[in-house]
Amino acid sequence: MKILVVEDNKNLRENIIFLLKKNNYLAEGSFCGENALKKLYSSDYDAIILDINMPIMDGKEFLKKIREDGKNTPIIALTANSMLEDKLELFDLGVDDYMTKPFEIAELLARLKAILKRGDKKIENKKEIGDVFICFEAKKIFFKGEEAILTHKQYLIIEFLAKNFGYPQTKSKIMEYVWGESEENLEFDSTTLESHIYGIRKKFGKDFIKTIKGFGYIIE
Repeated sequence: MKILVVEDNKNLRENIIFLLKKNNYLAEGSFCGENALKKLYSSDYDAIILDINMPIMDGKEFLKKIREDGKNTPIIALTANSMLEDKLELFDLGVDDYMTKPFEIAELLARLKAILKRGDKKIENKKEIGDVFICFEAKKIFFKGEEAILTHKQYLIIEFLAKNFGYPQTKSKIMEYVWGESEENLEFDSTTLESHIYGIRKKFGKDFIKTIKGFGYIIE
């Protein structure tokens, strides 16, 4: 399990990372929300431990940004504010749990273990393939941390192949998913699909969607 610790207090950040590693977690640190955002879009994390009061981009702004982008990574917020209104706001923004500073590391580890168990039960609504991050719920695709500009048909092609990751799909199946009709009922042939695939490869690289000669396409 890989955990991102976002905390501007260096001593606290390093202490949490040390104890996470001691408990067999992989852990990395960020000193602000802006730095954490770059890490989050270049790597995949199983959970985030997030300080709310930080410079440059605070925890609330960071939280709002990633939830709007469709990332549902479990988050434990660390806050110095014990007021009920503040805690309710954090839940509205999308945290899974929170702890008020100062806190016991043993309790933090227990809460982390609990949200990771809950996360295992969630239906996958995202997919990360190399530099490409797909959020099925928000219907958005990010490439190297930047949102990709796609046509609706291009998105649907990627969505279908990504949901069938590792399994080749025939042209007919793809066209039925994207256009809602089988190939024989469409007014155009598979060259239209091929032109959309060409456009996708220009954006994400020629190997993002691979051709299975005489059959169809695959993302793997």
